[in-house]
Amino acid sequence: MADDEREQVWSATVDHLRTMIDSGRLPAGSRLPAERALCGQLGISRGSLRQALRVLESIGYVQVRPGSGTYVRETVDEQPLRSWFSEHEQLVEKLFDLRTTVEPTLAERLALQHTPRVLERLEGTVEEMDRAATDGDMLRVIAADAEFHRVIAGNAGSDDVADLLRSVLSLVGEERRAALRLPGQIRKAVDEHRAILEAIRASDATAARDITRRHLLDAKTYVHDYTARD
Repeated sequence: MADDEREQVWSATVDHLRTMIDSGRLPAGSRLPAERALCGQLGISRGSLRQALRVLESIGYVQVRPGSGTYVRETVDEQPLRSWFSEHEQLVEKLFDLRTTVEPTLAERLALQHTPRVLERLEGTVEEMDRAATDGDMLRVIAADAEFHRVIAGNAGSDDVADLLRSVLSLVGEERRAALRLPGQIRKAVDEHRAILEAIRASDATAARDITRRHLLDAKTYVHDYTARD
């Protein structure tokens, strides 16, 4: 199966499962069927299912619990953004702090050791995020945002570091969904992702590190100011 055909399969699976969750057919807290059973129900391969679940986890729809299964998470759509951030302020701050500690170094490393394939994948996520922003498709925006940071994590550090950051990124699904809904944040994130990509492409390690750090610190500050606003 060609890459574009595989993408169509898991993308359709994402839409199908999201519809089931949004409609309440898969209510918050419920456990998804086992992988084999779900593949049979949907008529897809395990690879396509795992890709779809990875996207859904990144955008806060599901949570994978090792040894237990995949569960539907609560979403932030039912709560006012400012209220959600206020209730989760400490968690959001800690996650941003951890990401700010790790991700700039990974971007710095990637600028010194990237391959054409990695650059192609990063560029693809930036273009997808840009198109999704223009279309007003929040699901695609969030998925592309998560994939950009995951590509960096998966290609710049040791397996242990990459696994750690992937775990962190899976925890921030709701934070990402909420943050990107703040006024002006989507376009700002697209521009900053493109700047990080260009620094990596130019093998400018210092710029890649500094832009990534600024990108995360700006997001943290923006969220804090929005939460504190009367």
